[in-house]
Amino acid sequence: MKERFADTYRLVYVLAAVLVTTAMLAQESSSPMVTSIGVPAYPPIARTANVEGTVEVKVTTDGNRVVAVHAENGHKVLAAAAEENARTWQFMTHRPTTFKVTYRYKLVTDLPEQSHPKVVLQLPHHVEVDILRWPGTHDESPELHPNKSQGDTNSIHENGHAAEVGKSATRR
Repeated sequence: MKERFADTYRLVYVLAAVLVTTAMLAQESSSPMVTSIGVPAYPPIARTANVEGTVEVKVTTDGNRVVAVHAENGHKVLAAAAEENARTWQFMTHRPTTFKVTYRYKLVTDLPEQSHPKVVLQLPHHVEVDILRWPGTHDESPELHPNKSQGDTNSIHENGHAAEVGKSATRR
């Protein structure tokens, strides 16, 4: 009888060891569990300039908190907002790790007026921020686009002044 009890005890011990090992391996291969996050915001200047897009952020943790954040692509204004948000994240204790988060900023037309942005979290890998597109904002602002040359921006700026001067002269 003692031998049967010992065999059962060894079997339970081995199964417990296998379960613990499996759980540890699963935790190592999975992403950390997020326990706290600041509310992601849509940058007001990006909204008024009709800028939307995707930003991939590389996040490094120390096992509890974010220690490094780097936006690898995306529009400069959106990348800054994504980095700022990622710095607010906190996690359940885990092994220090590095992973990527995709932030998607979208201007939409199907939110009620006066509503807050819609935030969809699929943590820790996806964050989406939808905000109502401003009425009448169809053209993108030249000062938010690094691909446009400074000459283009100045000519648009100067043409705007010429139009204003023309309007004020005709009112007199």
